[in-house]
Amino acid sequence: MTEPLTRGAFNQARAAATLASRRDSRILAVVSVALGVFQLIFLRWADAHLERGLKLSIALPAFVIYITVVGVLLWRMERRKRSLAPICPQCGAKLIGLSERVAAATGKCDSCGGIVVDEDHADRPSVGRPTPGSFSE
Repeated sequence: MTEPLTRGAFNQARAAATLASRRDSRILAVVSVALGVFQLIFLRWADAHLERGLKLSIALPAFVIYITVVGVLLWRMERRKRSLAPICPQCGAKLIGLSERVAAATGKCDSCGGIVVDEDHADRPSVGRPTPGSFSE
């Protein structure tokens, strides 16, 4: 069991994971669109210049390569996102998606209930609870 993260360290881990995910998403989008457009251009050209059998013998492997490249980029993006995600110091669970948002809001792991973010809760009021002096009498 390790020490809980500070709010700053937790936010830095979240920001690093978000930045990597955005970068990988852009790469995935550019590559998949570029390869898709290239395939469409090739198919138009092949319709006019190649016989059907030859066209299919080139287009089918090209499509398989396209799907493989996009699949590898997706796998890499998810793997990288998981490797950069904050980890619960109590149970070791990766805090991704809803788990990350729960930990950011409550400071606790949604799997084990352990403290993920150590902060002084007395310095900030809870949501929905009035603080002394917030009333006007």
